[in-house]
Amino acid sequence: MKDYHWGLEEETGEVVTVKKVQSPFENSDSDENNLVEFSNNKIFFYSGVSRQKILRLNKAIVNMNNNLLNRATTYDIDMNASPIKLHINSYGGSVFAGLSAVDYILKSKVPVHTVIDGCAASAATLMSVVGTKRYMHKNACMLVHQLSGIMWGKFQEMKDDMLNSEMLMKKIKNIYKEHTKIPQDKLDQILKHDIWWDADQCLEYGLVDEVI
Repeated sequence: MKDYHWGLEEETGEVVTVKKVQSPFENSDSDENNLVEFSNNKIFFYSGVSRQKILRLNKAIVNMNNNLLNRATTYDIDMNASPIKLHINSYGGSVFAGLSAVDYILKSKVPVHTVIDGCAASAATLMSVVGTKRYMHKNACMLVHQLSGIMWGKFQEMKDDMLNSEMLMKKIKNIYKEHTKIPQDKLDQILKHDIWWDADQCLEYGLVDEVI
């Protein structure tokens, strides 16, 4: 099955390859910066959005839910007082992996507060906007745009791929409609461009709740 990629970071070894776009925000180091680390109630997602990295993220969310729920029950602690804090610094990547993270964040019984460190683009932006509370550092940036992919095969297979892409774009748009203040009549135009938004713009359009 094809995967659909949605981001600025090059993915290799997959069916779909996204051309790497050089960005003034980009660090040329590769694996050293693809990190998913966690401590206590904090998760640092400094990585591209791939199945492997999202698996690690989802496991961390599940484990933190179990630990925090046990503590809340044992010590009669309000779970809202100890949210999971998900720090994101990512250029995006796989749409399917990103949607998996969205589901885990939304179904977490412990509130997940997202914090944009540096940047969040594409699939990583989806992960950030569904947080219970959304924070962004004043010098961070976000990028909202369309998914991308490569089609090949017989004519009918390419027609099927177009239907698949349209289905995924509908999911992406629905998430932005539900979790941001982007006007519906502007959303299609915004998604067509690759323009970084600063913290003030993200706050204006409801992608974040507070600039820190």
